[in-house]
Amino acid sequence: MPHPFNCSPSDRNHRIDIMLKLGLCLLTMSAIAFGQVPPAVEKLNKDAVSLQNAVNDLINVAIPGWGLPNAKGAYLEGYGLVVTLEGPLESPRRPFGDVRTPADIRTTANQRHNEVIQKLSNLLKQKVPTLESVSPTESVAIILNLVNTNPADLPDLPSQIVVTVKKQDTAPDRIAIREYK
Repeated sequence: MPHPFNCSPSDRNHRIDIMLKLGLCLLTMSAIAFGQVPPAVEKLNKDAVSLQNAVNDLINVAIPGWGLPNAKGAYLEGYGLVVTLEGPLESPRRPFGDVRTPADIRTTANQRHNEVIQKLSNLLKQKVPTLESVSPTESVAIILNLVNTNPADLPDLPSQIVVTVKKQDTAPDRIAIREYK
């Protein structure tokens, strides 16, 4: 039996040889396991830009006076396409000459909130089946981060709305809508 603290050159070479063989085996197996072909960059960019533009157009119609569109899209490998944007449902109160009551602000914000959710769901139903860079098992998500410009009037406004759907499940009852406070 070799001594446990033996550091002879032949013993070290044997251990290094075993480690190299093990490393080569792991490298080969990981290449096989992760050998999925990612979608082409041109398709990713085209799909991301297409969805970004559609979300910007939709939000500018649903929330007039929002200003510059700011949707950003990204492809997350293993998940799919994600588009994020940020904005208010209602413009902030002006200190002078604003005649809107808190009830008016709540009504307008709730109406826009429901309209945005409905339009984002419809957009996903229409766009997701046509996206080439998203595989059938991947998802598409639109994340709307809401800025509460009137916290005194809208204390229970969610801070984030997430609308997601898997490409293979674009049926109306399969679209997931989550709101976070």
